[in-house]
Amino acid sequence: MKTKTLLLLSLGCAIAILGAGIGLASQVFSSRDVFDPIEYGVTAEVGDLQIAVTRAERSGARQSIEVVVWGLDDDSVTDSFAVVSGREEIFAEPNDCSSSVEEQHSCEVEFVLPTATTEPAVLLVTRGEERVQWVLAGS
Repeated sequence: MKTKTLLLLSLGCAIAILGAGIGLASQVFSSRDVFDPIEYGVTAEVGDLQIAVTRAERSGARQSIEVVVWGLDDDSVTDSFAVVSGREEIFAEPNDCSSSVEEQHSCEVEFVLPTATTEPAVLLVTRGEERVQWVLAGS
């Protein structure tokens, strides 16, 4: 092969790679994970789990959230709960909250935040690829 042919082939490959990179970048930026927060008392469905946040309050660095859960049998349902506060993701303290298919269970879930703050925190509940969020008022 001649040098001219090799240069044209490498230029064609470079353009193809650039096009693929632009396509991937536009796909990533257009599918941002932005979720509208859910109101207190409104039931949300995350996978098979039905959940409603009925109350949330903060005392110092301790965030308490009362939830009602049902829709699947899970003894460790709060493993998929996280509170984001100050750009840190905090997982629930150990608790006995469980979910069942037949009946609704009400339980209180606590999170220990890194610092006492008056800034609102966000409760995220993730099951598989589905996610819902509640904005928790600051104290």
